[in-house]
Amino acid sequence: MKKKIAWTIATTILLAACAAGADTQTRADLFGGEAAAPTTTAPAHSEGVDEDGNDLGVPAVSDRKVIYDSRMELEAANTRSVFDQITDMAQAAGGFVASASVQETEKADDQPHISVVIRLPANRLTSTLSEIRRVADRVVSESVTSQDVTDQFVDIEAQLRNLYALETELLALMAELRDNDGADPSKLLQVFEQIRQTRGEIEQLEGRKLMLENLVSLATLDISIAPLPASAPIVPEPAWEPATVAKAALRDTVTALQGVGEFLIRFGLNVLPLLVVTVGPVAALGWFFYRRFRTRPALTP
Repeated sequence: MKKKIAWTIATTILLAACAAGADTQTRADLFGGEAAAPTTTAPAHSEGVDEDGNDLGVPAVSDRKVIYDSRMELEAANTRSVFDQITDMAQAAGGFVASASVQETEKADDQPHISVVIRLPANRLTSTLSEIRRVADRVVSESVTSQDVTDQFVDIEAQLRNLYALETELLALMAELRDNDGADPSKLLQVFEQIRQTRGEIEQLEGRKLMLENLVSLATLDISIAPLPASAPIVPEPAWEPATVAKAALRDTVTALQGVGEFLIRFGLNVLPLLVVTVGPVAALGWFFYRRFRTRPALTP
């Protein structure tokens, strides 16, 4: 019995090593051991055949995983109306508004700048973009980017497949150790810890897979709506106010006078006493000798 348990532990450790190296599994594992990877085929023609129609023996990938991100910069005479229409479009397409921000102006009649992020089904992205172009007065810029994450899905599924097999073996080993009255408790704890780590890795990969599925199924559309130059206010915000300018000028004058007064105070209390103490005696002595030699009668020959 001990030899059987030791052999089972060795097999389990080997499966754990295979699961740890699952990130290096090739895509051929997912397609029944085929030697060629399906994602390396040319996109100009059907996967699995060359330009002449000859079969290359490569299985085609029917379900590619692609994340789409789009950005539009629009201008409209009525930005609020365009924002409401875009919101209705997103809901009609089965999407939703992920976030939105409105930069209001001081005047109620001025149109605000609006930014909105929409999540909608990826297969409705093209039609929704066409509808948005029609409601906007001007499309300043537009871009669509895509990221193929099929490789990541294949790697995650390969790792999960190995981890599921490892977890099954570990659970069977745990049950066998519990049924054996003479089993080593340290081995029982070791298997339990391995089960805990394996379950944690499985949940982490399942969460990552779920996140990728969400990004693939829902495209992200980032839209910026600005008012048309013709509808923008003539006077820049904030508006010029003479009273505010006069107050600022008066404040600058008072500040300048305060600086002059501060200089005179510091000069009278700091600099002037130092001059009296240091320069005063020298000046007085010089003045004494000057007066004495000046009033001295000239010597006659």
